[in-house]
Amino acid sequence: MSLGLQDRRDVEFLVRDVLGTEQLFKLPMYAEHSWETFDLVLDSAYKFAHEQVLPTMVVSDREGVKLENGQVVTPPIFKKLYKAWREGGWIAVTETEELGGTGLPRAMTIHPVAALVGANIAFFTMPGLCHGAGEMIEAAGNAAQKALYVPKLFGGEWGGTMCLTEPSAGSDVGAARTTATKQPDGTWHIKGEKIFITWGDQDLTKNIVYPVLARVEGDPNGTGGLTLFLVNKYMVDAKGNLGERNGVHCTGIEHKLGIHGSPTCTIAFGEDAPAVGEMIGEQRGGMKVMFKMMNTARIAVGLQALSLAEAAYRYAHQYAIDRVQGSAVENFKDANAPRIAIIKHPDVRRMLLDMRSTVEGLRALLGFCAYQHDLSKAETGEAAVNADELAQLLTPLCKGYASEVGFDAVSTSITVLGGHGFLRDHPLEQYLRDTVIARLYEGTTGIQAMDLVGRKLGRRGGLSMMDLLGRMDKTINQAREVGLADLADRVSAMRAKLGETAMGLGGAAMSGDLHGPLLSATPFMFLMGDAVLSWLHLWMATTAITSATQGDFEKNKVRTARHYITQAEGRVRARASAIKAGDRSALEMAFEGE
Repeated sequence: MSLGLQDRRDVEFLVRDVLGTEQLFKLPMYAEHSWETFDLVLDSAYKFAHEQVLPTMVVSDREGVKLENGQVVTPPIFKKLYKAWREGGWIAVTETEELGGTGLPRAMTIHPVAALVGANIAFFTMPGLCHGAGEMIEAAGNAAQKALYVPKLFGGEWGGTMCLTEPSAGSDVGAARTTATKQPDGTWHIKGEKIFITWGDQDLTKNIVYPVLARVEGDPNGTGGLTLFLVNKYMVDAKGNLGERNGVHCTGIEHKLGIHGSPTCTIAFGEDAPAVGEMIGEQRGGMKVMFKMMNTARIAVGLQALSLAEAAYRYAHQYAIDRVQGSAVENFKDANAPRIAIIKHPDVRRMLLDMRSTVEGLRALLGFCAYQHDLSKAETGEAAVNADELAQLLTPLCKGYASEVGFDAVSTSITVLGGHGFLRDHPLEQYLRDTVIARLYEGTTGIQAMDLVGRKLGRRGGLSMMDLLGRMDKTINQAREVGLADLADRVSAMRAKLGETAMGLGGAAMSGDLHGPLLSATPFMFLMGDAVLSWLHLWMATTAITSATQGDFEKNKVRTARHYITQAEGRVRARASAIKAGDRSALEMAFEGE
C-alpha cells in the first residue's frame, strides 16, 4: 500500500490542534466556514492529485517542451489536466468565494495545494502563475482592470506569468533596460527582452497576460524608476474580446536541469511590431506592486520545496518497508540469518527521521506563516499589523531556508534507496532535479538571506523579532510544565543564540560595517531556520503530550521533536560561534582572475 503524497493526520494535527485555526472562524471574514469545508477540500485534492496529476509527472518530464514555428508546445497530456484543474476551481482555491475560491483561511488551503504541487511541480507553476498575476491585479489594478483580468486569470481562461529578469538585470532588477513609451491614445509601447520567464508562452490558454517591469523615458535608474505594465499576447478590447496578435513573442526556450514540462522562455517585446500595454498602479511604483506577487510567490516556492521533500520522504519510507536486504545487526555474522526490511537498519531509520522531521518542521513553518497572513487580513488595528510584520519576518525562511533543507531531504531519499535511487525507475532523481530550482527562482538563497538581515530584522526597530522570541519563550515555559524540560532547555539555548547573534549583526551594521553582516547573512538564515523549526517542533511535542489520546502518533511527535532539536542545537551553536568569530577570509581572498 502506497503512503501517498502527504500525511493527512499530521496536516490535521497542525491545523486543528497546534495552530488552533478554529479561532479564525470567530472573526467576521471566516465566520461562514467550518471544518467540514476543509475536510471536503482535502478529500478532493488528494483524489485529484493521485488520480489525475501524478500520472502526468514522469510523462511530462520525459516529453518536455518544444518551440515550433515561434509557438511553445507543451506535453500533450497537459491539455486534459489543465481543463480538469480549471473545472475543479483549483487556481483560485485560496481566494474568497466572490473570486471563485473556497473562502477558507490560507492556513488551511496551503495543504491541499501542497498535495497538488507534490504530484507535478512543473505543471503546478502554470496555474500558480495565473493565480499570482490575478492576485497582483486584484491588489493594484483599477476597477476596469480588475473586472477584465481577475476572473479570467482566477478562472484559468487566460494564462499569466511574471516578467522581471533581463540578460543584464537578474537579481539587480533595477538595471532593467526595457522601456515604455506613452502613445496618444493613452496606451504604452513596451520594448525590450525578458529572460527566464516561467510559462512565458504555452498552448493551454487562448491568451497570456504579461505583467512587465519597464522604465518610462526620463524616469530615474534603479528599482525606484520602474513601472509595471500589463501586456497581452493578443490585443484585447474592454469586453475581453481577443483581436490580432500583439508584439510579444517567445524567441527561445531554456533546456533545464529540471521541471522539464514547464517552458522557461525568452520573451521579446516590441521587436517586430509594437507591444501594446497598459499601466497598472502608479508610475515608478512597479516594484511595490510586483512585490505583492513576489512575496506570495516566495512562500509558494517554499511550499514547492516542502511538497517534493514530503513526496520523496514518503516514497523512500515505503521503499524501506518493502526492500529486504541484510540481516539484523546482532546477526550480521550469521550468513543464514533471516533477511530484514531495510527500515530495520539503524542508519536507514536515522535518514528517514532526518527527512520526516524536516518535512514536519517545514509544514509547521509554512502553516504558521499562512496563519499570520490570515490574521493580518481578518483582524484590525495593531493585531493585523503585528501579524503581517511577523509573516514578513518569516518569509525569507519560508523561501530561502525551506528550499535548501527541502533539497537536502530529497537528496537523502535517494541515499535511502542506494543505487536504485539513482535510476529513472524511481521518481527520486526527478524530484531532486525539480527541487533545485526552488533554491534559485524568486530570489536565490543569498538574496533571501540578505533580505532577512538587511531589511527584515530591523523592521519596526526589531519589534517583530522580539515578538518571535517572546513566542518561543512562551512555548519553552509550557514545555517545561508538561515534562519536556530537556527539550525546552535545548530550545532555550538556541533561542538565546538566535537573539544574541541577531543583535550582534544589527550592532555591526549600525557601526558602519557594510560587508560583515552580509557575509554572515546566509549562515544566520540557517541558524534562524534551525532555531525556529526547533521551536515549532517543541510546540508540536507539547501539544501532543497533552493530548487526551496517547497513541503512536502523539508519541512519535515527541520522538520527532527530540531528534530534530538534538541535531539542530549543535548546528545553531556552531553557526553562532562562527558568525561571532567574524572571519573575513572570503572578503580578503585573492581569487585568481578577479
